Amino acid sequence: MDGAYIALRGYKFQFDRTILEMFNNSTKTIEIEQLQDYGYDDYNIQVKYHNTDYTASEQKQKIKKPLLQIIEQFKVDKAKKFILYIYLKGVTPIKKTLSVSELDDILGRLNKLSTTEKAEFVNSFTLIFADDFETQYNNVIQCIKTSYSKTIEEAEIYYSIISSHLLDIVKDNPPSNKALRVIRKSDIDKLIMNGKKIIFKSTFIEFLTKEKQLKHLKHLFFKSSLNKEPFERIFIIEVSEPTQSQKLKDLVLIIKTKWSNNKTKSIPASDRFVPYIFFNGIDKDALVKLKTQLQKDGYPIIDGYDFFNAPFRVESIKVKPTFENRIFFKFINKLEDLENLTNNLDKTNEIYQFFTTSPLSIISEDKHIKIEIQEIEDIKHII
Repeated sequence: MDGAYIALRGYKFQFDRTILEMFNNSTKTIEIEQLQDYGYDDYNIQVKYHNTDYTASEQKQKIKKPLLQIIEQFKVDKAKKFILYIYLKGVTPIKKTLSVSELDDILGRLNKLSTTEKAEFVNSFTLIFADDFETQYNNVIQCIKTSYSKTIEEAEIYYSIISSHLLDIVKDNPPSNKALRVIRKSDIDKLIMNGKKIIFKSTFIEFLTKEKQLKHLKHLFFKSSLNKEPFERIFIIEVSEPTQSQKLKDLVLIIKTKWSNNKTKSIPASDRFVPYIFFNGIDKDALVKLKTQLQKDGYPIIDGYDFFNAPFRVESIKVKPTFENRIFFKFINKLEDLENLTNNLDKTNEIYQFFTTSPLSIISEDKHIKIEIQEIEDIKHII
C-alpha cells in the first residue's frame, strides 16, 4: 500500500479523533499538536493508526514507542493524565488501564521508572484500542449531522470544512505559537453557521463520489435564486496547466449567465451586477486569446486598462454595467490588480476561489469560499 496514503489516513484518523473530542467536550478548549497530538484540561492524548496485520510481538512494539514518549512527558508533569488512543488492525476496541506488570511487559528492558513512578503512572494512564477508520469517521459524520441539522451528504461536506480548518490552525501557527493551536466547539459553530470563511478540500473525503461532492457543493454554496443580491462577486480560478481556451470561454459564459444581471433595459441601476473573473496562473498569451474570442462574439472586455501600456485604474474596472454598455463580466489580469480592486470595492463582496494546489491568501472581511477541484470543468457543475 502506498506510504503517503497510509500517512494521510493516519493524519485524518487523528483529526477525526480531535473532532469527536470537541463534540464530546463542547465547553472545553482543545489543544492541537502540542506536547501530544491533542489535549484538554489535564489530559494529553496521543493518537496512532496502524492498518497492517502485525504479530502480537509487533503490536506490542507499536504500543511501546508512543508509550515511551508519554512516559517522558509524565516525568516532566506528573499532575497530567495521559491517553494512548491507538488503532491496531484485528484488536478488539476496548478501554483499559494497565497493571504494573502489564506496563513492565510492554516496556521490557527500556523500563526506566522506579517502583513508585510505575504505580503513579498506571494511575494516570489509559490505553484505548480504537475503532477502525470507517467506524470513527461515521461517528464524526453523525455528530456533525445531529449538531447542525444537516443531511448525511451535507455533513460529509462540512466534515471537510472542519478538517481543513483544523489543518490551517496547525499549519498557520508554528510550535512556537502553540497558544494559538487551540479549538473550541463554539469556534466550529461559528464556522458552520456564519459560512463566510470556508475552505473545502476534497482530499478529506473518501466515501463520497466526485459527482455527489459537486452536487452538494452546489446546493450548499451556489443555490439558484431569482433575486440575487447585487454584490461584487469575484471568481478566482486556478489554471495550473495549459487549458484549452474553449473550456475557459465556456466557463466565462456560464459564470456570466448565472452571476450577472444586466440583460434587460427594465432592470434598475441599483440591481445590476456582473462578476469579476481572475484566472490565476494563466499564460499571458492564453488570456489574450480568450479575450479575443469573447470580443469577436460581441462582449466588451473590461479589465482596468484603458489603452496599450496604460496603468491599471480601479475606476475603469469598476465601471457600472448598463443596458447600453452590455457589460456582462470583467477580467482581472494580475494578482496586484486583484489586491488593488479588493481594497477599493464600495459594496459587499463575495470571493469564490477554485483551486487545484493551494488558494490565494486574500484579506477580506466579507464572504470568502475556497473550494478544491480536480479539473476546471468541475466548476461548471458547482456554480
